[in-house]
Amino acid sequence: MSHPLLRAGEVLFLAVLAWAPLPYASNLPWAWSLLAALLALALLLSCLGLIRAGVAVRVPGVLWAAGLLYGAGALWAALQGIGGWAPDGWPHPIWAEVRAVLPQAVPVVGLAPENALDGAMRLLAWAAALALGFLHGRSGEGARRIFLVVLTVIALDAAYGLLNHFAGWNTVLWEPGPKAYAGSVTGTFVNRNSFATYANLGILVALALLLRSLLRASSAEESRKLLVGVVEGLVGRRALLLVALLVLVTASLLTGSRGGFLSLLVALAVFLLLGFLVTRPRPAHGAAAVAVTLLVAWGLFSVSGETVWQRLERLDESGSGRVQVFQLALAMIAERPLLGHGLGAFEQAFQLHRDERFWILFDMAHNTYLEHAVELGIPAAAALYLAGLLLFLQVLAGTFRRRRNQIYPLVATSACVLVGTHALVDFSLQIPAVAVTFAALLGVGLAQSLRSSERLPAPSRARIRTASPPVSDEAPQVPIPGSAAPLRGHAGASGT
Repeated sequence: MSHPLLRAGEVLFLAVLAWAPLPYASNLPWAWSLLAALLALALLLSCLGLIRAGVAVRVPGVLWAAGLLYGAGALWAALQGIGGWAPDGWPHPIWAEVRAVLPQAVPVVGLAPENALDGAMRLLAWAAALALGFLHGRSGEGARRIFLVVLTVIALDAAYGLLNHFAGWNTVLWEPGPKAYAGSVTGTFVNRNSFATYANLGILVALALLLRSLLRASSAEESRKLLVGVVEGLVGRRALLLVALLVLVTASLLTGSRGGFLSLLVALAVFLLLGFLVTRPRPAHGAAAVAVTLLVAWGLFSVSGETVWQRLERLDESGSGRVQVFQLALAMIAERPLLGHGLGAFEQAFQLHRDERFWILFDMAHNTYLEHAVELGIPAAAALYLAGLLLFLQVLAGTFRRRRNQIYPLVATSACVLVGTHALVDFSLQIPAVAVTFAALLGVGLAQSLRSSERLPAPSRARIRTASPPVSDEAPQVPIPGSAAPLRGHAGASGT
């Protein structure tokens, strides 16, 4: 039996995952502050529960290294918003002009001190979500529980978005939706591109839960038998998972997000390729599976993908403005390559550097990597993304290392590809609901990428073997899974 404090931490964590998309994807200051506070409380309860239960969690060296790198990036973000410590020449030059008018002003490294501190808080909150996914996803039962909650919440959000779309309401919760996204599915999000990434995370989870038994195959004959079982299950216990998958795919396509569509294709290709390599079926069976997948994808696209196709055909019409923003971002990086302009200060930096090419204000770079390099500087941004690379390599290795529960590192790997690809052309990973959900899935994938001897100390494993029944690999019967003020990042270009 787990300690009551540990169970309370898990329940609160799952509640946060369910709450995150509701207040406009938590992309409002009060919403992401509440999210950060609840995640911190859930982590505190979980750690106290582990301590009281006498459970020692083993953390591999690669996770410590990633944590130190990520922590260094978050620490620098906080220092960008704190005055009184920086040597001469480090504060942003704009503060010299400010002090000419307000001599009492304290120079800081960043352009917007409050944004830097707020951004550091958010970075730490996403780290807490990853840690909670890791702590509560160490057992197969806990990992499956987190996945089912994530799938249920995303699918319900997608179902709401489809209802909103087909009813012609064009609202986000109780507020009118943005006119720029009329006719697009956005769920409880304001931005369709961010909702596309959110729905696509649900697609990866649903697909993995549907096909999880296939990863246990050790031969082509066993793969065939398991595939027959999966197909038979589609009219039985797996029917609800199939419905959830269809809802999510339809909603994703009807967002009309080009970046969401293309990043989903890349993530699915990685998902299927890794799944193929793990099961090692005969080429003929693998080709048949790919053919069926393409046929289903073509059918769904022909029904729901017209909006995406029309926007892909117009890609060159809106690409020039985006490219010009990228060029300006590179110039801003060159101006302060080491110190940055301050986390969360891209809008302020853009206003200082914009020229006659820009007739609208961009508060996001529409490329998360460039934006972080502008705001944090190259060293701190590199530390953040090197930490992410280490975690990606860990879950990728875990996909092949594990013999059971491979779907969790497989989904985590594919999710990294999904959000990493979309971050090249948009800012979905900077939306709190997307960030916290992705971090939770990655945390579970990390926990399940470790061998059992690495995840639990020997005494705990013995207690689990004697006190807990075997965990079935079959998907349980669950309910059908299914969020104003303008949000930061919405005032920019139409999005990808």
